[in-house]
This record gives sequence, C-alpha cells and structure tokens, in this order.
Amino acid sequence: ADAVDHFRYAIAAEQKSGAARRQMRYVSYYGLSLVFSKRAARQGIELCEKAAARDSFDPVLQLNLGKAYRHVGRTTKALAAFEKGLQLDSTNLRLSIEKSRLDRRARPVVPGLGRDHPFNRSLGRLKASLFPRRAE
Repeated sequence: ADAVDHFRYAIAAEQKSGAARRQMRYVSYYGLSLVFSKRAARQGIELCEKAAARDSFDPVLQLNLGKAYRHVGRTTKALAAFEKGLQLDSTNLRLSIEKSRLDRRARPVVPGLGRDHPFNRSLGRLKASLFPRRAE
C-alpha cells in the first residue's frame, strides 16, 4: 500500500518537472502496486498494459504486466506477457522464474530427450492416462 503512494508521488514529481516523456517504469510499477494492494486491480492492470504497449522493448514492463495478470488469476495472459518479455531478453532470470511457475506442461518423462521425441510423447500420454494431474 505504501508503494502506491510512492509511485503516485514519483509520477507527479516527474510531471511537475516538465519531463518530455513519462517514465513507463513508474507507470508500470504504480499499476502493479495498485494490483497487489487490492485498491484498484482493474486500473492497475490497465496502467501495466499501457506502459508495456508504450515502451514495447522493455522486458521489465512485460514482467510487471505478467505479475499483475497472475495476481488476478489471468494465467494465460500472464504466460503470454512472460514469454514476450523473454523474447526481448532471453537471459532475464526473473522472467524465466515467473514463467516456470506458471508453465502448465509437465516435465518430460525422460528429461534427456526432447519434449517432442516420440518416446517422450508416448510415455507422457501413458503417464497422463494413469496419473491425471490435479487442477491447482
């Protein structure tokens, strides 16, 4: 809740200083803090979306957008945001961690083989039929 006030102040100070271009990171973190503080989740997500759209080459904005989506239960959109962020920066550890938390696919039965290897596909189908995964 304190973060909401701090980011609101940062945005106001930036506007007051007459900056030519707003820092989309302030907007994104302000939106994320609104979502997490449960003050205004819808507005927070809109701010994160706006920031990510305006500065589309910043992977941190995709990370924040994904976290906001995940927090309100929109996992498909969260995964898409994390994947887009990883396309921008494939070495970003925070994006990788967040994506792995949401990845719906089970690990391959034989990790040394590729996910698409026929042996893994057959064993995976057999495993799924014998031991269905519970919805989490």
